Amino acid sequence: MTQTATYTEQQFIQDVKEVFASTPDAHSQAHRIAQHMQRMLAVPDWPESSIRAQGGGEPGSYILHKDKEQGHPAPGFVLLAYINEPRKPTDIQAPHDHGAAFVVYGIASGGTIQTRYRWEYSENLEEQPSLKAWQEIDQAPGMAAYFLPGEIHNTQRRTDQPTVYVRLTSQDLGEIWRHRYDPRTFSAHGFKSPDGPQQ
Repeated sequence: MTQTATYTEQQFIQDVKEVFASTPDAHSQAHRIAQHMQRMLAVPDWPESSIRAQGGGEPGSYILHKDKEQGHPAPGFVLLAYINEPRKPTDIQAPHDHGAAFVVYGIASGGTIQTRYRWEYSENLEEQPSLKAWQEIDQAPGMAAYFLPGEIHNTQRRTDQPTVYVRLTSQDLGEIWRHRYDPRTFSAHGFKSPDGPQQ
């Protein structure tokens, strides 16, 4: 009986590098990486096996790969795995962007609700624009979703079980400026991610 070769994390990382090397277009990069991530998520016990290989298993974040040669808009993509405990429905992250970087989220178990936001402008250009939610993505296991540079979104974990997910950012978010938004006041505050778990 012939066995089918399993897609590995090393092959996934190599495919990501090839995507970055083949085109400078962030949209094409994010879309193609999301496709590779969905293939990786179909591999049983990933990323949990990689987390265990690091001696992990408790809630928190785990670095699976940091790259210095490929990324967007400059070298430095990062692949992280997360184990999150269930959260209350009211525990929703503030809308935020990822600066000049894009991000690809993949769900291994549990689930996340991603909400996209956009600015809405009045015909009266003297009025302040408002920030409105316009799309909700219910991410289930095996699904990958991406958010392009400057795109605003927030995340909400499901409440019935812990969530294990991976996140690939095209840059190290600890190195770039991005913004957190308040949909009530329409304010935007710049920040850099601290070490450890990142949004």
